[in-house]
Amino acid sequence: MVRGILFDMDGLMFATEQLSTEGWMKAATQLHYPITLDFIKKFRGTNIAYSRALFQREFGEQVDYDLARQIRTDSMNEHIEKNGVPVKEGLLELLDYLKDNGLKSAVATSTHQAIAEVYLKKAGVFDYFDVHVYGDGISKGKPDPEIFQVAAGMLALPTAECVVLEDSPNGIIAGDAAGCQVIAVPDITEIEENGMNKTTACCRDLREVIDWIKDNR
Repeated sequence: MVRGILFDMDGLMFATEQLSTEGWMKAATQLHYPITLDFIKKFRGTNIAYSRALFQREFGEQVDYDLARQIRTDSMNEHIEKNGVPVKEGLLELLDYLKDNGLKSAVATSTHQAIAEVYLKKAGVFDYFDVHVYGDGISKGKPDPEIFQVAAGMLALPTAECVVLEDSPNGIIAGDAAGCQVIAVPDITEIEENGMNKTTACCRDLREVIDWIKDNR
């Protein structure tokens, strides 16, 4: 039985992962850090503590992670201020479908509340969700399952009755470890076979998720 849908945000609802990558590469140029696309993939979908630890392991304790992250964030915010939040195809249709059919929904994003709420409100989708869980509201980030366990608990649902929608390998691992069904909706990060093995389904876009829910309720 499916009673709740738990949404990742960046790369799943919004096409912001490419903006994030461009921001990290800008930081690499300005700070002369050898940040690569493969390195960025390792922490995509995770929280600040997780990515900071990766930076320190990769570049040493002297690395100014916070400055690099600020350059990346400023780059993203500048783009979104000029162009709006890039909403993924099918998002509004999916959210309307969930509301019309009495299914609960939650945002479960590694992004901090101050930033995530701006994106959600600018995109006009904040009020669709019954619950919002942010990266700075939990102690462990993806790939740890905590964020999805917390979201399901706030919806008063067992994780087994929740479906996680994710685009990143780290998020897929977290959703599976939480005991949820996981639907992969790939974005710019390739999901390898060991990640796909943890999914219930793979959908091309969010409209296809509607069809899956109709067939599996």
